[in-house]
Amino acid sequence: MIRIIGGKYRGRKLKVFPGNDVRPTSDQVREALFNLLSPLLNWDNMVVLDLYAGSGALGLEALSRGAKKAVFVEASRKHMTILKQNIELFSLEQTKFELAQEKAARWISRFADPGQQCLAFLDPPFSSNEYNLILEKLGFTPAIRTGSLIVVESNQTREILFPENMDLLKHRLYGTVSLDILRKF
Repeated sequence: MIRIIGGKYRGRKLKVFPGNDVRPTSDQVREALFNLLSPLLNWDNMVVLDLYAGSGALGLEALSRGAKKAVFVEASRKHMTILKQNIELFSLEQTKFELAQEKAARWISRFADPGQQCLAFLDPPFSSNEYNLILEKLGFTPAIRTGSLIVVESNQTREILFPENMDLLKHRLYGTVSLDILRKF
């Protein structure tokens, strides 16, 4: 079981789908990530895109810290069921979240411009071959505005090509997990 680390919903436990096909970001890595992010953005105005939502831990953590809205994108029906249960535990207003049950690559192509910069979490299964594809789509989709932040969580041994229109702001290693924070320019 994992929990929300900080903010309004601190300490609330989240359900996680049993098995090895979901690897939720650990509490320790999530805490470190949000400590890195907080000085870089204003949560009150932030639209968060949780592109491989799973349990929704990253998007829910952002909402707990005051994010304006979270969009949860999850292709798996069984994971979407757990995600919906986790959202219900928070009794969120309907305007605070949006659910999309489809593949991240397809969803990004149809993403409507929120009218502001956003924060995108790219945290697919470590075995996924979609890192470079999704980063390229985020880099060239006009709805992901200049100044938006992209967080990439991967296995430290994975080589990822960052698009030319993204700056690497921070790179950290936590055990076998690599965190990269990029800014689109």
